[in-house]
Amino acid sequence: MNKLVALVCAACLAAPFALAQEARESKRYDVLALPAVQSPLAQHTLVYSLTRAGKRLVATGIRGHILYSDDFGQTWTQAASVPVRSSLLDASFPTPEQGWVVGHEGVILHTADGGRTWTKQLDGVQLATIGLDYYTVKLQQEPDNERYAFLVDEMKLAVEGNADRPFFKILMRSETTGFAVGAYGLLFSTADGGKSWYPVMELIELEQLVHLFDYVQLKNSPAAGLAGQELPANMVVAGEMGTMLAPDPATGRLRALEFPYEGSMFTILATRNDTLVAGGLRGLVFRSTDRGASWSEVAKPATGAIVASTQLEDGRVILGVQDGTLLASSDEGASFTPLPIENPHPLSDLLEGRTGELVLSGTDGLRVVKLPE
Repeated sequence: MNKLVALVCAACLAAPFALAQEARESKRYDVLALPAVQSPLAQHTLVYSLTRAGKRLVATGIRGHILYSDDFGQTWTQAASVPVRSSLLDASFPTPEQGWVVGHEGVILHTADGGRTWTKQLDGVQLATIGLDYYTVKLQQEPDNERYAFLVDEMKLAVEGNADRPFFKILMRSETTGFAVGAYGLLFSTADGGKSWYPVMELIELEQLVHLFDYVQLKNSPAAGLAGQELPANMVVAGEMGTMLAPDPATGRLRALEFPYEGSMFTILATRNDTLVAGGLRGLVFRSTDRGASWSEVAKPATGAIVASTQLEDGRVILGVQDGTLLASSDEGASFTPLPIENPHPLSDLLEGRTGELVLSGTDGLRVVKLPE
């Protein structure tokens, strides 16, 4: 298992045995050239993410599996047409019909019919070439720009890697504008609904490129764009090595926030009052009440890695632990207590379905659990 696969395992809760098998199989055929296979077991195999598309729920998983549910997760239908067999890690739907998915091999897929059928907009081979061409031109225009020189070298490595860099998350702010983040500082943007994707990695003010695992948009601050409208001014991005990034209005770039831990944060959310809650390695959870300017560690029971988070309609913040156990907070993330559920399974994502129910995804697929009162 290579380093990237291991990192995705930690960030997205891919079971080691499942990803090892996938890595072996990927060497036998080109996952970018083969469509996903229809399977009655798709909802019972490794599923990475859960997303809302209006009232519909959309799940993404291993080997190009995309499923959707119109009854809050009680039953699932596999997408009729997915053009790749890559594992798919996240989705974003700015409208109930228009949606995008990202994943391994640097793929970005698009749907215009609520997730029933998909087309490929980008893959890792294309993004490496686009990135290399883009930064080569930038460096020619500014030959003394060390950042552009660094990114030219980075894109050369991406070309040599032959689509070895996954996108972990995507945020489409509208049907036309959005961005995707991933391994080794991947940051690509679109302003035309994905007809073209281009790198904006020079906007990250870090000395080295780190894996970017999750993002959140603050609700009670302006959403104006920065740096040519590529990045929303009200977002925070979480990554490895204690990386927390936020747009700096003065420079139009993503600057590093002071953060009290040097390990990876795999999930971050903003409550209705814009309190930030981030969780990650060693089960550590941190909280900020000033939009990321300062952080404090949250008291909670000892657990494994925190890999998912959501806020319920009743205001409770729920954290998902890698082993499938859950934690709940009724005080905007200031403290957490165990939330008992029956027969927990290794978990990758969660969201509220019907009131009083959680939809969970993980190594054993999809299921719905009742929330304790």
